[in-house]
Parts: sequence; structure tokens; C-alpha cells
Amino acid sequence: MHTTYNQRQIWLLALIAINIFAAVWHYADHIIFFDDYPEPSWLIPQITDSLWLVMTPLSIAGYYQYLKKAFLSAYCCLYIYIIMSQITLGQYIITPMWHLSLKMNTLILLESITAIPLLIFVAWSQLFLKESTVNSQ
Repeated sequence: MHTTYNQRQIWLLALIAINIFAAVWHYADHIIFFDDYPEPSWLIPQITDSLWLVMTPLSIAGYYQYLKKAFLSAYCCLYIYIIMSQITLGQYIITPMWHLSLKMNTLILLESITAIPLLIFVAWSQLFLKESTVNSQ
């Protein structure tokens, strides 16, 4: 399937919006119901806040760089964002899945799973469409 650059911009924006929505939903729940989540004593709500406040601008910066056709910096921002989205799975290192509520598991897994299509998009753009090499020629 052949897509234009403008179509890919729309797809990327949609994927980022879905990811931000999933992250906001998970982090908001985690902050509001912080005491319900089994956490180590060193993890405080401010650390949870700061993680989300760092990762969200990375996705927006990645999109902005993509619009500017600065593909390498776009890929870098988006890959870091995707990795940070997977950090949520670290909850299972702290607490086994079966000790968390259905809501908690759903939000953790939703944030992690929604990053997969974004990863596929970024990898496809970089490795198969080779947008960064097309732009540099």
C-alpha cells in the first residue's frame, strides 16, 4: 500500500493521540488511586507525575520533527517515548499481575499495547520507507 507523506502525518498524529490518551488515563488513575497501587516505599506520586511529564513532550516533539522532515530526530524522540511507554510494565516486577485489580492491569497493558502500532509505524518509516535518506538526498 502506497501512502503519501501527508497521509503518514495523519496516521502518526492519530497514533500519538491514542498513546497520549492511554498514558493520561493510566497515569491519572495511578496518581488519583496511588495508595491502591502496591508500590515500593521510594516511589511517590511526584515520581509518577514526572515520568509522564517527561515522556509526553517527547511524543509531541517527535511529531513536530516529523512534520519538519527532521526524521532522525523524530525517530529518536519517538523511540524514547515508546521505550518509556514500556516502562509501565515494570509494575509487574514490583507486583505480580494477579495481585492488581482488573482496572489496573487494563490500564497498564493498554498503555503498553498502544505503543506497539506506534513502534511499527516508526520502524516502517525508518527502515522500509527510508524517509530519512530520501530527505537527505
